[in-house]
Amino acid sequence: MKIKTDFPYRIREIENTWIPLADGTRLAARIWLPEDAEQNPVPALLEYLPYRKSDGTAVRDALRHPYFAGHGYASIRVDMRGSGDSDGILY
Repeated sequence: MKIKTDFPYRIREIENTWIPLADGTRLAARIWLPEDAEQNPVPALLEYLPYRKSDGTAVRDALRHPYFAGHGYASIRVDMRGSGDSDGILY
């Protein structure tokens, strides 16, 4: 299998970050984005799943999300509330 690794944009990855909610719950996230996205805002793709971002989907995520970031999109992988590494209760 060939995997593309050269993209129009250089990629920055934030492996572990938290998204705080109003009730104090924190959602675990992993973010891939074009290197200059903080200076030059880009559109974002959000994947919100009830699986741990560091387990079963990690290999797939490591292939798919850099592709999007390398083409000018922020790509965000979030563990749903109460699942994976996120706080709270899954409703």
